[in-house]
Amino acid sequence: MKKKTISFEAVVKYLLYFSPFVFPLYLLKFEIYGIPFTVLEVFAYALFAIWFIGVIFKKMPFSWKNPLSYYWIAVFVLFLGATIGVFTAPGYIELPSNEILDSQKVALGVWKGWVVAPMLYFAVLTQTIRTNANVKNLLHLFVYSGGLIGIISYAFGLFGDGITYDFRLSGFYESANYLSLYIVPPLLLSIYFLFQRESLRKAHIYLNLASLLIMANALYFTQSYAAIIGVFGAISLYVLYLLFRKTVRKRSIVFGLFLLAATFAVIVFTQINTPKFQQFLDWENRSSTSVRLEIYEVAWSLINEEPLTGIGPGLFQAEYQTRGRENLGHVPMEWNIPHPHNIFFAFWLNAGILGLFALLAFLVLVHTRFAYPVIAFWGIIIHGIFDTPFWKNDLSMIFWLVLGVIVILQTYGTDTPEEREAPVRKRLAPKLSKRTRA
Repeated sequence: MKKKTISFEAVVKYLLYFSPFVFPLYLLKFEIYGIPFTVLEVFAYALFAIWFIGVIFKKMPFSWKNPLSYYWIAVFVLFLGATIGVFTAPGYIELPSNEILDSQKVALGVWKGWVVAPMLYFAVLTQTIRTNANVKNLLHLFVYSGGLIGIISYAFGLFGDGITYDFRLSGFYESANYLSLYIVPPLLLSIYFLFQRESLRKAHIYLNLASLLIMANALYFTQSYAAIIGVFGAISLYVLYLLFRKTVRKRSIVFGLFLLAATFAVIVFTQINTPKFQQFLDWENRSSTSVRLEIYEVAWSLINEEPLTGIGPGLFQAEYQTRGRENLGHVPMEWNIPHPHNIFFAFWLNAGILGLFALLAFLVLVHTRFAYPVIAFWGIIIHGIFDTPFWKNDLSMIFWLVLGVIVILQTYGTDTPEEREAPVRKRLAPKLSKRTRA
């Protein structure tokens, strides 16, 4: 009797399924010959190496046409912008503390861990996963990873240092905002799957519901208003999309909008008397809102100074500390600001004008044909108006995962009942293979 052998494709596919649980492992760091790495980075490199060996020996499928070539152009533009940013970044930056920062080393590390490794992950994902069933399996596991992150965060809150000084849930992250940035995309996908329960197995329904409740509760206790706006904004866009498509009865749409408004009202009502909400409305004194306005002012000043190349990957905090006072005309309310708290500013500053063009290209491309993971992409972008998704190890991987599954469904077809017409991609790219359905 012949022994069954595991193919290259099966190994890569199972590693992709497991990948969402590896995303938080960027916190585990080590050095090899003085070069810093994270466990997440090594996972991405190993995944790409296995896939690449499979391609060389013709054990893995490979095609530049699938996914659409326009995405690859945008990916290359972002890569080029970040690479130029590394070379044009200053060699050293003298911080106000008189510490000399090796800014070239910082920029190169960010380029390696936040740009290159996630792009390799995106390449393997879009070349390996090709059916709707595989996409669903991956996204379900992504949702469960969000639920697990919520559970671990509660454990840190109860038994460790998972609560910030202002009583916000942060879990094992250094900021409550980082926890909320991770949770938003899987939370939105879990909501989508919950309303598609007739097409799911009972085990998936129960696990999705449990993950949804855990993530929603954790998100609430992060007290991240930007994240809450991102979630409600993405759901509202999806409801409006259904209304526009006329695939759901208007009575159901009205009920959904009422439920959405009522939930949002309850959240506002429970927060309205809290110190954080009062700070949110305070535009003059030191508050999260006034600090953000200063951040935006400095970010825009830095963009005006370096509009083409940006300031270099990962150097916003150093530049904010050294040039913030000059740009504001007074001492900033806060010094340690790692990101510009806006996804468009972040792409522009980290990867120059090419990085901004790439992000705008992704925004256009994901809307050329509807694929349901776009609800998670909407959440990332809306949340990103007030915070900084992508420019962090795990958040970059999440961005490419969401973008990757959208590309796959656009290329091979989507199983949503409302999409039956000829795809827009026929007007944008060379003819592709026929859609396959899981």
